[in-house]
Amino acid sequence: MLKKFGVFFAALALGGMCVFAGTAEAAKGFKGLSFMGSYPDKHPTAANVWKPWFKVVEEKFGGKLTFDYFATNHLYPEAEAIAAVTDGRVDFGVVRPSVYPGKMNLLGVVALPGMCPNALVGSLVTEDIIEHFKEIRDEMPANSVHYFGWASAAYQIHTIKPVKNMDELKGKKIIVWDAATLEWIKAMGANPIRMSGPDTYLALSKGMADGVICPLAPLKSYKITEACKYHLIMDLAVNTFCMEANKDLWDSMPQDMRDWLTAEGGMKMAEACGKSLEDGAMADTKWMESQGHQFFYLTPAEREAVLAPLASFAELWKNVECKGMDPKVVDEVLKYTRERSKFYTEAVYAGKYGDAYKK
Repeated sequence: MLKKFGVFFAALALGGMCVFAGTAEAAKGFKGLSFMGSYPDKHPTAANVWKPWFKVVEEKFGGKLTFDYFATNHLYPEAEAIAAVTDGRVDFGVVRPSVYPGKMNLLGVVALPGMCPNALVGSLVTEDIIEHFKEIRDEMPANSVHYFGWASAAYQIHTIKPVKNMDELKGKKIIVWDAATLEWIKAMGANPIRMSGPDTYLALSKGMADGVICPLAPLKSYKITEACKYHLIMDLAVNTFCMEANKDLWDSMPQDMRDWLTAEGGMKMAEACGKSLEDGAMADTKWMESQGHQFFYLTPAEREAVLAPLASFAELWKNVECKGMDPKVVDEVLKYTRERSKFYTEAVYAGKYGDAYKK
């Protein structure tokens, strides 16, 4: 009899534990959601946009919704980002289309050489075309909800020794971080070496390469400024990024939470990210100049000469990357992207988004 009571009380205790566990889980809400960006903690977008926004989120929902930030590769390798968003290893995670050739091809139109001159224009164009074309959204990771897209600052060449023009670039060993820039470097007559951003400084410091092609923004955070003191400013192209939410998580959120997050994402967050990258590039340029770095600027005619041999990448994008897709959709995406790039470039240079970005 005592044994039966013992079993009864044990079951009762276990049931009570389950009730309390359920209550505790309900009280927890959506605290500590993982937000994996593509940048180190001190990168201007992480430090000046996302982390302050986390505080706004926490205050808005009284601590029931909070985010924890993770930089590239801290939760999983960048090459697994699509799978990680899909299977729920991350709640909100960045997917960089250029890392996945053949998977998110339509969005690659933004990254064509000469398409967008800076991060702000590129970010606005990126989110605009994602919202405009269902075909682009259909290429996003399975079991995900698109939150916002943005673009990097423009790509420049950073070298250990001075490279002032395209003739001096020929034959140099240049580190690239993705498949697109690898092809650009080959087209410009240099020799690409593929590796990740975090590994770049070590390779440069050991003399394995002459320089790297990347935006200005990550130079300090990746310590590249300690190795490369010379910068050839080309405004070659931008690269795209997408912040995707795991759909299972998203669907489990209360409607008011989803509505507020939706209003805070999209074009609003794209603009904020673009501005942070431009602001960071301007601030970093001033800092690097104060540290003795030298910048070499191409004239408009020289830049056009650089872009000329890269014009074929638009045809490659249409006929190779987008092979098998509806040609009418591909042409429409290209036409619309060029139109929106022109529209946003004129607006940015006219001061619509702030005097700091006028030209």
